[in-house]
Amino acid sequence: MKIKKKHEMKITLTIMVMIMTFIVTFVSIIFNYGLVDGFFVKWIKAWMLAFIVALPVVFIVMPLIKKTISKFIEE
Repeated sequence: MKIKKKHEMKITLTIMVMIMTFIVTFVSIIFNYGLVDGFFVKWIKAWMLAFIVALPVVFIVMPLIKKTISKFIEE
């Protein structure tokens, strides 16, 4: 199955947010709690919340960042 080019950025951002929140929440839970009983449940809950918050933020912020950076890019 091929994905249309117009969806490339949305899919890329979604995967990036998934990976980043997964890693950051893992490190955060390890740092704050260590490998305690219920670690996996705490981690997954933290990851789901972080993902739900981060995904819309990225979709709002990324176009603003691209627009700002484009002003400094020479063609």
